[in-house]
Amino acid sequence: MSTAHHPAHRPPRSLRQTIRPGVLWLHRWLGLTLGLVLVLAGLSGSLLVFHHELDAELNPRLMHNAVPCVAPLDVAGVVASLQRVWPQARVSSVYLPSHAGASYGLYFKSPGVADNEAMLDSCSGALLGSRDREEVGLDAAHLVPTLLRWHDSLLQGKTGRAALGWLALAWVALLIAGLLLAWPTPNSTPGWKRALRVNWRQNAYRSHFDLHRSAGLLAIVLMLVVAATGFYNGLPELGRALVGQLTPVSAAHRGIAMPAVQKGVATISWNDARAIAEQHLSDGAVLLALQRLPDRGLYQVRLRRADDWQRTGTLRLLIDIRSGAVIETVNPLAGTGGDRFLASLFPLHSGQFGGAIGRWLMVIAGLLPALFFITGLSTWVLRRRRKNV
Repeated sequence: MSTAHHPAHRPPRSLRQTIRPGVLWLHRWLGLTLGLVLVLAGLSGSLLVFHHELDAELNPRLMHNAVPCVAPLDVAGVVASLQRVWPQARVSSVYLPSHAGASYGLYFKSPGVADNEAMLDSCSGALLGSRDREEVGLDAAHLVPTLLRWHDSLLQGKTGRAALGWLALAWVALLIAGLLLAWPTPNSTPGWKRALRVNWRQNAYRSHFDLHRSAGLLAIVLMLVVAATGFYNGLPELGRALVGQLTPVSAAHRGIAMPAVQKGVATISWNDARAIAEQHLSDGAVLLALQRLPDRGLYQVRLRRADDWQRTGTLRLLIDIRSGAVIETVNPLAGTGGDRFLASLFPLHSGQFGGAIGRWLMVIAGLLPALFFITGLSTWVLRRRRKNV
């Protein structure tokens, strides 16, 4: 009597086992194709956490007055000083001195002049220097503007900025795939110990793999914050629309406009706009900058609240350039939950949220893509070598 041979019954594969090959493929090839750009973006981001300090250190003669004074020039006076140097200059923005002894910063355009940013002594109005913020260069004057433009848009303007937004979204997918691959077996304490441990006594492949996995598990939340906020910075309209599906969000202030100023129509002065803005200072708010927007019929005044999350301020006043009436107060920190959430994203990404701890966390976050790219690439190369032996 013979008995039929039945193959051993295999337990059904779990969902995790089923999707693992696809997740591994996604993680590997996203990492290899996007890794170098992420490394360069991360390294530049680490430097830019301190970009104000770095720019001031590299260009002290531009950022500080030649001699101290008791009464700085008013805004109209410093604009007039610039126009004595370049009579046809049209000033678009004035950044007020950030502290005693600091210079004024003006953005302008003038026919035949390549430079578009000038720093003027806040006491005498003397021109301390100027530069073209669009010029790509690694000299002292252009290093920080170049890094800012690279990190913000890959030096490609709006197109590059949008591309970085989509890149950040792909980075989120890369990180989630890595998390799924590295996550230990559920309810397994030994699994977590192994996942977070790096054994340097084993072969190079295992050591590099362990470092890649353990560092990824430890840094995953930080990396997801950087990637998600980077997505919003690159594609703010899409990010705002997505958040608006979940919670109420106020209309973007960039859409607010009055009729454009026609030639010969009287407008309020820079000093008038500042005086109007100062009437709205309360609770320790500080006036930072004024922007003249004749095409939108407005002055936009930037202020920083005492409890602000952002060094450059989140509070805005929109003033009618003709009548001086305050058209809109943009104050996201006093807005809806969605407004506050959106207002937190740039400070989080730039390290301005959370004081010194937030800044140094973003410095570390900027260095991590290099660690992951190097260990991921070396793990892949070493694994291929082992297969070919």
